[in-house]
Amino acid sequence: MTRTEAIAKIAATLPKLSDERVRVLAEIALDWTGGGAPLEDSATRAAIANGIAQARRGEFATDAEVEEAYKQFRE
Repeated sequence: MTRTEAIAKIAATLPKLSDERVRVLAEIALDWTGGGAPLEDSATRAAIANGIAQARRGEFATDAEVEEAYKQFRE
């Protein structure tokens, strides 16, 4: 498939996609062309680093703690 054919297929598909999927495609295009913002901010990166550090220390949630945390999503 040529570049022109690929662009035509994408353009023909766009009207059929949900708004959310169109936004995702736009984010992917921006990311691939260097125009996108990072997917996470500094607070998110810090939280990820903290979680990795906890895992390296063997600090994992107990089954009871995990179950308690999931309750909020079930209610």
